[in-house]
Amino acid sequence: MQSLTEEVKDLFQPRSKLLELRNEAANALNQDEWLVYKKVVQNFEGERKFTARQYELDYQNRFDQVRRRLIDEAGAVKRKLTCKRFGADNFNKTEIDRRAHITVRAEHGQTMAQIDQRECEAIRPLVENAQSKIDAREKPIKDFQAAVDRRSGQDRRVQSWSR
Repeated sequence: MQSLTEEVKDLFQPRSKLLELRNEAANALNQDEWLVYKKVVQNFEGERKFTARQYELDYQNRFDQVRRRLIDEAGAVKRKLTCKRFGADNFNKTEIDRRAHITVRAEHGQTMAQIDQRECEAIRPLVENAQSKIDAREKPIKDFQAAVDRRSGQDRRVQSWSR
């Protein structure tokens, strides 16, 4: 069984991956790559605003659709018979409304998480490409430093703080 912190991390994973990628992009991208990155971010930010606005405008319509679906499910013929004392009222208006609100909000959250995931998929190649360029640029420097290391055998095996 997962701990509560692991469940919370899993719940917010797309957002945290996006923030990690944004931090890596800020550190790794050069000016030309940064312009491409900014265009990608602006496109997804516009998509987020559009989705949020549609959510606000269509909330009541979505709520009504989910509410109708829940009422239809509650009114469906069930083959399982329960005693009235132990059964629940399937047509409790407040319960149906509460479940409909929760469902609409959850669907909106899933849509926003999908947008975050697609943004991660768009940013990841940019960051990986920039990181490979940085590694290729720094490789000769690291190779040279390793070649000119003049310490004795035992000292050479100990990493110094200067590297």
